[in-house]
Amino acid sequence: MPTPDLKTLSIPELLALRDAIDKQLLAHRAELQAQLDQIGSVNGKGGPTRGVKIAPKYRHPQTGETWTGRGGVAGWLAREIEAGRKREDFLIEKPARNGANTRRAKDT
Repeated sequence: MPTPDLKTLSIPELLALRDAIDKQLLAHRAELQAQLDQIGSVNGKGGPTRGVKIAPKYRHPQTGETWTGRGGVAGWLAREIEAGRKREDFLIEKPARNGANTRRAKDT
């Protein structure tokens, strides 16, 4: 489609062109919304773990406040990190150190 010279179009022609553009944009919007709706119905809203309670990963030793490690950093943990402590200091289950083998021995 050739691009019209907007400077030579009359006002009624410009208004008609604007209406045609609006209709085309609405059609594209409807297509995109349908695609988003289809994706949403396939994936569901939020994913497979949405709404599932998980165990906390971090605990403050004095207050007992906990954080799962998901989402934004908990306020209490952010304050402790700013004070110079490390996030790992608050892990509920600390990882094995020095590469210790924590796997179970296989029964033979």
